[in-house]
Amino acid sequence: MSNSQTPAQNSASSAAIYQHVSVLFQESVAILSPKDGSILVDCTLGGGGHTSLMLSLAGPTGRVIAFDRDLVAIENARIRFQSEISAGRLTLVHSAFGRIESEIDGLGLRGKIDGILADIGVSSHHLDAADRGFSFMNDGPLDMRMDQSQGQSAAEFLASADEKEIADVIFKFGEEPKSRFIAKLICERREATPFTTTKSLADLIASKVFWKEASRKHPATRAFQALRIFVNNELGELESLLNNGPKILRLNGILAVISFHSLEDRISKQAMQALTGKTKRQELPREIPFTQAEVALLSESHAEIIKPFPTIPSDEEIRTNPRSRSAKLRAIRVTKEYSVNK
Repeated sequence: MSNSQTPAQNSASSAAIYQHVSVLFQESVAILSPKDGSILVDCTLGGGGHTSLMLSLAGPTGRVIAFDRDLVAIENARIRFQSEISAGRLTLVHSAFGRIESEIDGLGLRGKIDGILADIGVSSHHLDAADRGFSFMNDGPLDMRMDQSQGQSAAEFLASADEKEIADVIFKFGEEPKSRFIAKLICERREATPFTTTKSLADLIASKVFWKEASRKHPATRAFQALRIFVNNELGELESLLNNGPKILRLNGILAVISFHSLEDRISKQAMQALTGKTKRQELPREIPFTQAEVALLSESHAEIIKPFPTIPSDEEIRTNPRSRSAKLRAIRVTKEYSVNK
């Protein structure tokens, strides 16, 4: 971002060029089984791909609530969906989807939502826009915030955190085996030259961490992933969604999540299993016979997993959009209403 532009100005000027290819496009919306009059939530508005399909399938009497903490995405949608917003069919929410329960309560829609879809992770726009600082492929300011109006940038974190904290972040969120070595490099270098650009950080890691030139994975990949997840509290937001999203759904409402790496998928899988009562059922005594209804009651089951295995992209989708190759779609259906009291 140039010094002559404010974040708001930059968001407005970038809005019309927000580009993102939605992964598992048809599959993810189809699993929600929307029909005329449905009320749906798109947790990750982005370029509006899923939102557009939801609006189409929900029909003229349906409604979509679309979340995004990126002002660029919000401004882009204001332009693209002007008529739908004016008609009251689309409501834009500038917020992290982890706040879904309070935001939906504020709209008076608790218990009326038919389906929720969350396409987790960073969008193509974020990766391709150098001024957002998400990727080392294009040099730009080391920012990485999805909402540039608040929070700590990656550069600010690296300038103030101690070596152990940096190492822990890179290891926990990037699963980088050389996290301690990389953290030491960062702390040594910042004494002389603070990190302000993506290239300065990527070049340091590439110059000191051994990697095969023929490898498809740059040595800074895991570190950049870790910093992005940490700066945006991505896993915390996902946990909040999985804990609170089912509470706002109507009976038989569906929550679907698309994840892109093992950390996200593990959280989604375990949380959904817990909602089915599987964890509690395993604690019930095996020698005592229970009816299915009794098991459901004792295990506090609130949902059922729609498919036993995650849906993954087709070979054709991976060929046309290589970034989709690690995507996994999991979904649950609410089978027991939650108490109105939170």
